[in-house]
Amino acid sequence: MDIHKEINLFKYAEQAQRLLSDEGISFYDNGFPNLTKFEYIKEAPEDIELWPYNKRNQVAKPHKTVLTFFESDPPLYGYLNTLDKVASNLSIYYAVTGFDLSPCLDFSIQEQNAALLVNALTNGLFLVHGIRVIPSLRTGDVATLPALKSYPKNICYAFGALGCNQKLQNIGRMLMNLKLALSEPSQILAYGKLSATDAQIFSSWNIPVINRLDYQAITRKRTKERRQQNV
Repeated sequence: MDIHKEINLFKYAEQAQRLLSDEGISFYDNGFPNLTKFEYIKEAPEDIELWPYNKRNQVAKPHKTVLTFFESDPPLYGYLNTLDKVASNLSIYYAVTGFDLSPCLDFSIQEQNAALLVNALTNGLFLVHGIRVIPSLRTGDVATLPALKSYPKNICYAFGALGCNQKLQNIGRMLMNLKLALSEPSQILAYGKLSATDAQIFSSWNIPVINRLDYQAITRKRTKERRQQNV
């Protein structure tokens, strides 16, 4: 993690905590917001669409569409600087999946927690703007699992079957079981190609999985967009 981005994240976190506190949001001892009082969905809607929101005119039914933050970290840092504008544009969608700065396992615990804190605070700001959020099951190391306490149990959670931790299968299996024990999802909205291991774990917990968007579809869509931009 770049030290300059880290400093900016701390400034952003301080500001976001003040804004949420003004809205009556309480915080846990680790600084994470308690977002359990908001209304969440238990079942995913019809469709899921890729970020960025500025392609919303290509979405046929935004009011029945979840927007996912399937994006690399650098653009996400930029969106934090214009969050009011982002939130305004997101309001046409049925819901968004949780903000998703990366808490990769090869980062330090402090860096992982910093990313997850920013994610939770940003989700809180979306929620106070009236935007539905489907929290992400993504965490870092075992020590970061308390981040899931920000959200209630028995709601729909998002799971991106892509990212920087996918190769650590044994650790991933243990972490997933711990996450499910903590969050008790009513449903999983998965995007990306779901591995046999993940599918088996969700099945063992009797959690319904809706897989709306696979990696091949994402790749084809982005390749087409890049070609159109180069025309």
